[in-house]
Amino acid sequence: MPIDLPRAYAYYRRAAAVGNATGILRSGEMLARGEGTAKDVAAGRALVRSLADKGNVYALASLGDLLSGDDAGPVDIEGAKAAYARAAALGRSDALLSLGDLVGGGRGGKPDFDKAFEFYERAAEVGLPLGQLRVAELTLRGLGTEQDVEHALTTIRSMADTGDVEALTLLGDIYSGTNPAPPFPPDVGLAFGYYKRAADAGNTHALLRLGEMTAHGSGTPRDVETGRNMVRRIADAGNAAALISLGDLLREPESGDVDGAGAVAAYERAADLDEADALVRLGDFYSDGKTVAVNLPKALDYYRQAAARGSIIGAVRAGAMIARGQGTAQDVVAGRAIVKEATESGEGEAHVVMGDLLARGDAGSPDLHAAMQEYAEAASLGWTQGLIRLGDLYREEKLQPSNGRRAADYYRQAARAGDPYGLLILGTALSQSLLRNAGRAPEGIVALREAETMGLKDAVIPLADAMIYGMGTKRDAKGAAALLERAASDGNIAAARHLISYYRDGRRYGRATFFKADMERARQLFAEVSSRLSRGDRIVEEMLFSAATSQRDLKSVAVRMQELSAEQRQSLIRMMRTTHPNAYIYLAQYRLKEVGFYSGPLNGTLTGRTTRAVNRYCASKSMRNACRFGPMSSQVGDMLAYAF
Repeated sequence: MPIDLPRAYAYYRRAAAVGNATGILRSGEMLARGEGTAKDVAAGRALVRSLADKGNVYALASLGDLLSGDDAGPVDIEGAKAAYARAAALGRSDALLSLGDLVGGGRGGKPDFDKAFEFYERAAEVGLPLGQLRVAELTLRGLGTEQDVEHALTTIRSMADTGDVEALTLLGDIYSGTNPAPPFPPDVGLAFGYYKRAADAGNTHALLRLGEMTAHGSGTPRDVETGRNMVRRIADAGNAAALISLGDLLREPESGDVDGAGAVAAYERAADLDEADALVRLGDFYSDGKTVAVNLPKALDYYRQAAARGSIIGAVRAGAMIARGQGTAQDVVAGRAIVKEATESGEGEAHVVMGDLLARGDAGSPDLHAAMQEYAEAASLGWTQGLIRLGDLYREEKLQPSNGRRAADYYRQAARAGDPYGLLILGTALSQSLLRNAGRAPEGIVALREAETMGLKDAVIPLADAMIYGMGTKRDAKGAAALLERAASDGNIAAARHLISYYRDGRRYGRATFFKADMERARQLFAEVSSRLSRGDRIVEEMLFSAATSQRDLKSVAVRMQELSAEQRQSLIRMMRTTHPNAYIYLAQYRLKEVGFYSGPLNGTLTGRTTRAVNRYCASKSMRNACRFGPMSSQVGDMLAYAF
C-alpha cells in the first residue's frame, strides 16, 4: 500500500481518543514531527511525555528520540539522556544503545568514548547484536578501550557470516575507507561485496553506497548512469542522504556529465526535509568553484542557515569565513568565537579549523601555542589531520625553527592511525631532503611506496618527481612520464594534471634541464582530460597555459582569479611560484596593490619595492619569520597564497 501519513495520523488520533496507549504515542510522535498533520512540537511531546511519566518504556525511548533528534523541535540532550536512562532501568535494553550513541557522538559536549563503550558493552551483555557490533567498532578504532584490530575484525566478520546486515554494512564502510579505517590498505572489491550482501537484505545505506561505487567505478566496472539511477531511486522515495549523494554525483565530472541545476535541486529537496547537511552542501556549491563561479556571500548565507539548524560544520565554515572576511566584512573576533564554540561539541573538524585560524595569519594574529593545542585536541578525537597539521608546523618553519624529527614523528603517527597522507607528506619531504635528521631520501621513496599500497593514488606524483630529479632513486625522466601516463590512463586525474605540467612547463633547476617542455603534447593531454576536470580546475589549467605562453595575458589571469575558490587560487599561486616566477611576482604585485601594500608597476619583476611590499604584508599578518626566507621561498609563497 502507498504511504498515506494524514490517514495514518487520523487513525492514531481515533485510537488515542479512546485511551489506547499506542495511539497516543504514535499521534504524539507524528504531531511533534509534523508528519501527516501540522507540526506542533510542544503538543506532540506533551502526549508522549504523558505516557513516559507513567513509566511506559516505549514512550520513554520515544521521548529520548524526540528530545535528541533534529526533526522535532529544540534539542534537549540532558532530557534525552534522562529518558533513555529511565527506559534502560525499566528493561528497555536498546535504550543503552541510544545512550552510547549520544555520549559517543558528542551530542551536547565532547565525545566520551569511555562512557559510550560502557553503554555498548552493557547492551552486548544483555544480548543485543548491535551492542556487540558497536563494541567491536570502538575496539577497532581504539576509542574507549584498547585497540585490537584483529579481534575486532574477527567479531564483525563472524556476525556478518550469520547475515547480520549491520555487520555487513560496517565491513563495507571499513574496507571502502568510508569508516575511519585500521592501518591496512582499503579493498574496494571486498567492500563492494559486503555492501551487495547487505543491500540484498534490504539495507538502504548499503544500496546507496553500491550506487555511488558503480558511478565511480570503485570495486566494480564504472557505469555512471546505472549508478546514478540506483541513487536516484532511493532519493525519489524522499531519502535525504540519497538526495545529498545524488547532488554530489551530479556535480562531479568524474561521475559523468555535470548537472549543476540538478545538484542544487537535489540539495534543496534534502534541505526541505530538514537535513542541515544539505545546506552545508549548498554552501560548498557556491564556495568551492567546482561547478559555478564562486559566490561567497551566497555560500556564507547557506552555512549560516545550516548552523541555525544545528549543523556544527555549518557553524565552523561560517565562522571561518567571517574571521577571514570572505563574503562579508572581516571580523576576526566574532569568526574565531563561532568556531571556538563549535569545538565544544567535540567535532574534530572544528578543532582543525580553529587551529588554522590561529596559525596561518589570514584570520588575525597567529597564536602558535593555542593552534597546537587545537590540533592536538583534534588528534585525540581521532582526526589525523590534527597530527598532520602539527607535523606541518614543525616542517614549514613559518612561526618557529623547523624540527625534522618532530615533524616526521607526527606524520608517522598519522600513518599508524590509518591515514596514508601522513606517509605521503613524510615520503615527499624525505625524498626532497626537507626534514633534517629525520631520514634519508631513499627512505622517503619507501614511505611513498607504502602510501601507494595503502590506496593513496596521489603518491604517484612525488614518486614521479623523485625520478625526474634523482631524489632517493635513479634519475629517469622517461620513466617518470611513463609512470604518470599509466596512472592517468587508470583514471587518476591528479596524475594527468601533473603530467600536463611536465610537458607545459618542463622541469629545470638552475641551468640544468631535467624534462624538456613540449607545449603541443601538453595541449593534447589537456584536451583529453578537460571534460573530467571540475570547472575551477579547468580554469586553473587554462590560466597556467596563459602564463606559460604570454606575459600579456597576466592581467586577465589576475582578474579571472575571482571566479576561483580560495583553495584553487592558492594552488595556482603555489604552482606559478616554481614554474612561472615572473607570473607569480606579477600576481603578487597585483594583489598587494589591491590591498594597499604595493604602489609600483605591474611588471612581474622582483624589485626592491616588491620585496619591501611583501615584507610589509608579512608584518601586517604577524608572520615576519616567514618572510626572512625571501619572496621566492615556499614560506612566502604560502603567505601570498592566503592573500588571495
